Amino acid sequence: MLNKYYKTYKPKKVVMAFDSSSWRKVYTASDKCISKQPYKGHRRKDMTPGQRAKYERFLNHIAEFESMIDKYTTIITLKEDMLEADDLIAGFIQVYASEDTHITLVSTDTDFLQLLKHPNIQIVSPATGKPTLLTEWDNDPEFYLFSKCVKGDKQTDNVWPALPRVHKTRLRKAYTDEFERIQMMKEKWTNPLGREFVVEELFKENQLLIDLEKQPDDIRVKIYTAIEREMDRDRKFSLFFIMKFLGKYKLTKIIDSIDQYMPMLSKK
Repeated sequence: MLNKYYKTYKPKKVVMAFDSSSWRKVYTASDKCISKQPYKGHRRKDMTPGQRAKYERFLNHIAEFESMIDKYTTIITLKEDMLEADDLIAGFIQVYASEDTHITLVSTDTDFLQLLKHPNIQIVSPATGKPTLLTEWDNDPEFYLFSKCVKGDKQTDNVWPALPRVHKTRLRKAYTDEFERIQMMKEKWTNPLGREFVVEELFKENQLLIDLEKQPDDIRVKIYTAIEREMDRDRKFSLFFIMKFLGKYKLTKIIDSIDQYMPMLSKK
């Protein structure tokens, strides 16, 4: 898949980002968290022992793949303790997006749609092979982000809504009309356990968790430091170690056509 998109878009640089531990999990487990909902806390909690063992093997494979890409190719590899790939990708785009630089982001993650506000950015879904558009949100990345911070992302990341069951018509009105937005933010609601919430407090917490420009200051410093370090790092290509990795996993089709992958893996 990587090579397919490399051949399609012929980028001057290839950048990959990997997840590490998440500062969001630390925040939502702390006393500061208003919603008291653990970030991504509902994922994989019902796994059987067999499924968990299989998932752990998968994580080990990913770690090996990441190490191989980082050590033995010229692909810029972004990873940093406490940061998710989302943070690093967004930080990279915030630094390098410009009228003179075109960036193609390959991902199915809809959180990245907020990044379309930057110039010369397109997001391509590997599920469809086509650019992802914002027609549902009036082609307005800021409206999309506002809507998501109000509605949360309970299904994917366990980020709960600031205001439950809000209609899109009302969201659009609150987004465009300052008075309507103020009134919405002042509202209160009570969950089934009897806890009362103020919309504005939850909205600001959701901004912290969802808006990829509103991470805490210390986290933003980590993001930019990691990007600068990796962009300045001298990288070397080693066909020997790449072939060793491919051989370990018996990826014979790639081994037999390795010349097709060399331009992506060794590009300066």
